[in-house]
Amino acid sequence: MRVSSEVAATLRSLLLVDTAGERLVFRAHLSQEGVMLAGEEDDFDELIGSVAAEANHEEDRRRQKRLDAAYEALTGALEK
Repeated sequence: MRVSSEVAATLRSLLLVDTAGERLVFRAHLSQEGVMLAGEEDDFDELIGSVAAEANHEEDRRRQKRLDAAYEALTGALEK
């Protein structure tokens, strides 16, 4: 799955993520088309859930918008 560098940076800042999600995020590598995340679909589902949970509890509006954008990017990429 490819994501933008902004989304990747947001994912690296997650606090409520499990070990599989951390592996997805920190094994990401840069390609010409963006940042590449590689893993199993179940791991991406868990990561998306972590992003949603953190966005729902975030009080800082700017960070909440970044988390919402990351959620949209991940769900959109997973549907493809």
